[in-house]
Amino acid sequence: MGKTTRIHRNGGPNHHAGSGNVDLLDHPFEPRAHPERDWVFVDRGGELRGLLEGVDGAEPGAVVVSGRRGVGRTRLAQEAIRVLRARRRGTEWVTCTRSTETIPLGALTHLVPVSGASSDPTAAWQALAATLDARTEEHGRVVVAIDDAHLLDDLSAALVHQLVLTRKASVVLTVRGGAQPPDVVAALWKDGLATRVELPPWSRGQVDRLLAAVVQGTVDSRTTEFLWRTSHGSVAHLRELVAAGSTTGRLREVGGVWRWEGDVEPTPRLLDVLQADTGDLAPDERAAAELLAVSGPLDLTDLVELTSSDVVASLERRGTVTVEQTPQGPTARLTEPLHAIGLRAQLPHATARHLRLRLAASASARRWAEEDPVRAADLHLRTDGPAVTADVLVRAAQQAGASGDHRTAERLARVALTRDAGAAAAVALAEALRWQGRPDEAERTAREAEPRTAVEEEQLAVTRTLNRFYGLGSVEEADAAPDTRGEQLSGVRALLRFSAGRPREALDLTGSGGSDPAAPLWACAARTGALAVLGRTDEALATAARGWAALGEHPTTVESSTARAALAHGEVLALELSGRFGQAVQRARELHRTALTRSAGAGDAVSALGIGSATLAAGRPAAAVRWLTEAAAGLADRDPLGLLSLCRARLAQAHALAGDEIGARRVLAEPSPSAVTVFAPDTHLARAWTAALGRPEDALASALAAASSAADTGQPAVEVRALHAVVRLGGTPEAAGRLQELAGVVEGPLVRTCAAHAGALAGGQGDLLDEVATEFASMGADALAADAAAQAAEAHTASGQRRRAATSAARAGALARAAGGAHSPALQRVGVRPLTARERQVAALAAEGMTNLYIAQKLQLSVRTVETHLANAYTKLGISTRAALTVALVTAARGCVPQPRSGL
Repeated sequence: MGKTTRIHRNGGPNHHAGSGNVDLLDHPFEPRAHPERDWVFVDRGGELRGLLEGVDGAEPGAVVVSGRRGVGRTRLAQEAIRVLRARRRGTEWVTCTRSTETIPLGALTHLVPVSGASSDPTAAWQALAATLDARTEEHGRVVVAIDDAHLLDDLSAALVHQLVLTRKASVVLTVRGGAQPPDVVAALWKDGLATRVELPPWSRGQVDRLLAAVVQGTVDSRTTEFLWRTSHGSVAHLRELVAAGSTTGRLREVGGVWRWEGDVEPTPRLLDVLQADTGDLAPDERAAAELLAVSGPLDLTDLVELTSSDVVASLERRGTVTVEQTPQGPTARLTEPLHAIGLRAQLPHATARHLRLRLAASASARRWAEEDPVRAADLHLRTDGPAVTADVLVRAAQQAGASGDHRTAERLARVALTRDAGAAAAVALAEALRWQGRPDEAERTAREAEPRTAVEEEQLAVTRTLNRFYGLGSVEEADAAPDTRGEQLSGVRALLRFSAGRPREALDLTGSGGSDPAAPLWACAARTGALAVLGRTDEALATAARGWAALGEHPTTVESSTARAALAHGEVLALELSGRFGQAVQRARELHRTALTRSAGAGDAVSALGIGSATLAAGRPAAAVRWLTEAAAGLADRDPLGLLSLCRARLAQAHALAGDEIGARRVLAEPSPSAVTVFAPDTHLARAWTAALGRPEDALASALAAASSAADTGQPAVEVRALHAVVRLGGTPEAAGRLQELAGVVEGPLVRTCAAHAGALAGGQGDLLDEVATEFASMGADALAADAAAQAAEAHTASGQRRRAATSAARAGALARAAGGAHSPALQRVGVRPLTARERQVAALAAEGMTNLYIAQKLQLSVRTVETHLANAYTKLGISTRAALTVALVTAARGCVPQPRSGL
């Protein structure tokens, strides 16, 4: 049987029927080489199933797919036609355009091949019915897909309505949201003759999954956020952005992570698309849109004064402009961020200069000088209007630095220095350079500055002290005596003592009280991490809360970005070390979302490290790899708090616990020189878990070295973590007694459960090990629970209780799957095997509803290989059908293995 889909006008689903390309470009599949080409159909599986159920049932049906421009209406209909063709159904594809909208039967000509039918509705219907009857006789009941049905001419619309009424064929129609379709088309869903499927704009999570599928790798979360916001949830705009980024090199792979660097550089193709979107604006409407493109969001009153109320109202009715209520009042902005980029790119320089001059002379600009100095300074520096004062420039540089926009802070501080702004500008510049990974320049700037006041002298000392330790690696800075010039500097010195592995000294340097209002911020930043590793986790969390309050009161204090990063790291660490794993992950995600509301910078990597560390502590190593890879790539460029060594140690642990020895060894081989030594135990643990994949005796020695390192640096809570690794590796005599001692020192349920684990294992008590597994599972620590359950199975076997051993082993397998495929010696010994990366990839595509042939083409595998991977995945996930994949994979991703709570 040949192809049954006919293509009309602009092409259709027969193009690359098996490739899954959204844009249907005539290119072969080239993995990772051209991310703009590899667009696959993802995250619309539910909508696709609903559409197919509506048109491929026992009786003919009709489905209307609606949604705003760019959300994937056409793509969903194309995919439905592709699936129907695979089922050997007869299909027809119709594309409506503006040019056919005024021509009777313009879009349906190929289905009504009778001369004169355009003027005779009865003859037209008879011709259409005859065509479909012939196709039905040849191929079975036909499905007709009509793209952009809101552009049907009246006669064609009447025929489609009749087609649905008579059930001559099943019909799929796509309609753009907000468009006015012919009355008879609108009547299809209003009268209940067709099911309506509404496609909302793509969410951030959907964009994240789509981008990962396109590039077949990890996409930096800031890049996902940028592309999602800039595309405004339109997959069409997203596709064009990715194509432009790939062409210009803005989107590229760095350190195993895809990320966008710099502003959007519009390509001719992108400009053509945007011109098509905005080309029908009237001259006065375009002028107002260009003003918003240059200015950014404007108070509605100001926009009306600079244009006119009629023009603004017209743009709002079109949907080109959106007016939102903000605390400052109604604010107008361009609805599509990409339109602003396109309008600016096409704006003549003289016009742009004129618009900026008008803005600089407006009431808005005068207000910005007080409320938003960054915006005011940027506007004035782009014009030759009134010169911005040095005071505004300094405040702007400080505000930009506090928001994490250190590039802008550098630019503004340099201009301020040319206007004799003094040491305040030098401080802002040194901080900006430090956060951009340029410590030598930062040191030179700070050294050459001449402070005029005691406040400026202390601010300069703060940023220089941080730069010399974290940037230049001067270990002497941690040994320096507290400076008497100010309380902030004492807090900074305390933070250095913590980073140098001397947490008790950090506490000694941060007494309460003091006259400097900013001093509590630095004291809290230093104390939070120190208290966490000392096991005083409740106090650490209370201290973090005070630190966040102090930061809110003094958001632009010098090096506030550093204080923010230290507080975030210390708070998540305290939650991890106390066994509050779910809270740790949740708080890390909250901090990450907050980081994404700020400007791009090293803070993104710090927050990604928080999610990765918390996820790893919660026992989901495969999920942790994604976040820690992103964090490591970011910190390799800029590491203002000396966290790269910790990040790489955690990443190596995650790779090892996921069973990836090559990945773990590759990360361990990367040098991470730093004056920061507090994280040395984690490096030993990384070596331990990596060795566990092949050399168990070396693994135990490295775990014991981690415990010794933690003890030597006065970190009892970290020592608990290391000693528990010893227990999981089977070295109970060395760990059991010390864990019992630490249970009286370290706060939280984790240490008690770890001590109980060691005791039960030492005594070969399977029942108690089962209880330990239950307790770890109730904490959300699935990998820890899986190891305890596996060791329980071994203990039951040793005591001859084979049935109980089998139950514990099965539970260990379920817990390992819930952890996303945890891997450890204990699990290996009882036969638990996690999904491989390829098995997980194949299973995820199958869960989306993709056929084995489609998966094989997508991944460039044979169909037999795909079948083998799926069979292995079924066995490891404990399921037997394709339909069960979705639940099994979601359960594994979320780490959900509910177990009854039990005391120890």
